[in-house]
This record gives sequence, C-alpha cells and structure tokens, in this order.
Amino acid sequence: MRPARIFQCVLLLACVLPLAACGPGTKLQPPTASIQQLQVLPNGQWQATLRVENYSYDTAMHVYALDADLKIGGADAGHLSVSPDLDIPAMNADTATATLTPATGADAALANAKGNAIAYELKGHLDVGKGESGKSQSFDLDGKGYLSPVPGVANTWR
Repeated sequence: MRPARIFQCVLLLACVLPLAACGPGTKLQPPTASIQQLQVLPNGQWQATLRVENYSYDTAMHVYALDADLKIGGADAGHLSVSPDLDIPAMNADTATATLTPATGADAALANAKGNAIAYELKGHLDVGKGESGKSQSFDLDGKGYLSPVPGVANTWR
C-alpha cells in the first residue's frame, strides 16, 4: 500500500471514530432497591427507608415509581408504593421513604426474631428513565436481604 493511501485511511478513521461516540446513549442498567431501614412507628405503621441504586456507569436515571410486595421472615408484610421523583447520578444511590400498614402476621415475624437478623424480600418493579425528560422504563425488582435490630434504638432495623 502506498504511504498516501495509508494516510487517507488513518485520516478517515480519525474522522469517523469520534462520530461513533455521538450515537444513541447507553441503555440503563437494571437498578435495584433494598431496605436501608425499617422502623415501627407508634401508631403501628411501618416506615421503610428504601435505597435505590443506579448501576449504569455513564447514565443518570430518574426514579418515577417503586411498587413492590414486602415479605418479612417469609410472611407477607404488605405493599410498598412510592413515587420518589429522584434523580440518581451514574453509579450512585439515593433513598426514598414509604409507609405501610403491615399485614397481620408481619408484626409477629419481627417479634419472633428476638433480636436476631430477619430476612426480607421486595418483589415488584421500578419505573425509571434517563433524566427527567426520558421515557419511563419498567424494571423487575427482586430484592432480598436481612434486617438486624439497631442496638439502643427501639423498633428500628437496618
């Protein structure tokens, strides 16, 4: 190949490669949600602090809604529904608060834990989009974890 031809190919690549980065933005990675804190309020309701994580490495996301069923210690505890209106930068997290009236067996499940960790499960969906003006996209939510009583803080689990 002649040197002039090689130079033309390199010049063409130098012009075309930056344009490849101008294509459509990256897709959102599936976000997750977990319970950061659960507090039993004096009126018997539960207040859940939910942690929503954005795993997209270069795309911010807007959280429109979280809608999930909660199980505590294998018992149905109730339904969480919140529209937090959160903007979460890439590779970051934020929290939202939801209050629910627990199902009958859920209080007993917490009481039976007797100071030990108790398993929980969130099953439902998260509605998120790219930035405030992006279209909403629904992702399945299947979060599992454990909550332990907070030492010295009554009726609170983390």
